[in-house]
Amino acid sequence: MADLFDGISDWLLEQALQTSDLRGVICELGQRLIDGGVPVNRINIGRSVLHPVFGLMNLRWEAESNQAIVEEIPRSEIDWDGLVGQPFFELTRGAEDRIVADLRDPEQVARYALFGELAARGMTGYVAFGRVFGRRTTFLERFAEDFRGASVSFTTKRFSGFTEADHEGLERLMTPLCLCLPVATEHFLSDELMQAYPGRITGGQVLTGQSARGDGQVIDCALLYSDMRDSVGLSQRMEAPDYLATLNAYYDCTAQAVLDHGGEVLKFIGDGILAIFPIEDGKRPARNMCTAALSAARDGFVRAETANAARREAGAPLFAFGTALHLGQVIYGNVGTAKRLDFTATGSAVNLVSRCEALTRTLNVPLIATADFAALIDEPGRDLGRHDVRGLDAPAALVSYPL
Repeated sequence: MADLFDGISDWLLEQALQTSDLRGVICELGQRLIDGGVPVNRINIGRSVLHPVFGLMNLRWEAESNQAIVEEIPRSEIDWDGLVGQPFFELTRGAEDRIVADLRDPEQVARYALFGELAARGMTGYVAFGRVFGRRTTFLERFAEDFRGASVSFTTKRFSGFTEADHEGLERLMTPLCLCLPVATEHFLSDELMQAYPGRITGGQVLTGQSARGDGQVIDCALLYSDMRDSVGLSQRMEAPDYLATLNAYYDCTAQAVLDHGGEVLKFIGDGILAIFPIEDGKRPARNMCTAALSAARDGFVRAETANAARREAGAPLFAFGTALHLGQVIYGNVGTAKRLDFTATGSAVNLVSRCEALTRTLNVPLIATADFAALIDEPGRDLGRHDVRGLDAPAALVSYPL
C-alpha cells in the first residue's frame, strides 16, 4: 500500500500546482483509491471560509455517482448549535487530529449523529482528519476556540471496514490534499468576493488583470439610478445599526431586483444605487435591456411594499425612494491615486439619470424615464413634458410609468 499512497500523494501535489478544479480532483482521488484496493464510498471535505456571506464550504463525493457536489453555506443558515460536537467542528478547530469509527459497533455509532446516518446507509468504516491552517477567523465570536481549517473524511462499505494500514495511508494524503484546498477555495473565494464587492463586471476585470490605473471602457447600456428618500433624517432619528439595517432593506429591494433581472450594480452611492443593463449586439439587444431595466425598477417597488408592510408591523420606520431610467453610454474605469484606486462610472448619461431621479420628488412620481429610454419600451408612458435638468443645455423630455 505504500506505493499506492506515495503515488497518489505525488499526483495530489501536481494537482495543487496545476488546477483549481477541486471537484475533478476529488472524483479522481476516489477512483484512484478504489482502483488501488481501498474501497472508499464517500469522501467529504469541509472548511471554514472568510467571506461576507458564506461561512462554510462543503464538498461531498459519492462513489455510486462518481460526482462531487460543492455546497456554499451562508452564515445565516449555519446551525451553530448542531455544529458543535460534530466531527467537522472538533477537527477544524484542532481539538482532534483524527477520528476513527467502526460503524458496525453501536457504541461507536452513538458517538455522533452523523455516524448513525452513515451506518443506516450501510457504511462500515469512517476515518476523518483535520488540519488547522490559514489566518485566524473572527466571525465565530461565540466560540472561544480557533476555527480555521478543514476536515476530510473517508467512509467505506467494505464488510471489514478500513484497516489500520488504510488509516495511516489516508492520513499521509492529508498534507498534499490540503495544499489543493487553498488553491481551489481561494480561486472560488476570489471570484465570489469580486462579485460581492466591486461586482461582476469589475470583478472580472480585476481577475483578468485589467485593474491598472486608467484602465476603463465605454459601455452602451440602459441605466437605472435609485435614491432613498429622507436618508439624512432617518440617520438622525435612528441608531447606526438600525439605520444600516434600513439601508440594507432598501438595497434588498432595489439592488437585488436589478441582479435578478440580469443587471449589474455598478455603485452603491451612499443611500443610492447606480445600475446598468449592458447592451451587446446579438446577445443583449437594447430593447430587451430597457424592458429588463423597467421590470427591475417596478419589481423594486413591489418588494419595498412587502418590506414596509413587515416594518410597519414591527414598528420600524418605513423607507421610500425614487428611480430614474435612461439609455446611454457609461464611462467605467479605474481611477484614483497610485496607492488608492477605485472603479467609478461617469459621463453625461450618469449625470442625467441621477439628476432625473431628483425630479421624482418635485414631480411627485416615483418612477421617471427619459424619452430616449421610453422610445425602446413597447408600453407607452405618461408624458411629463420637458424639464430643465442641471448641466443639460436643453430641457429633457420625461415620461413616467405606473408601478
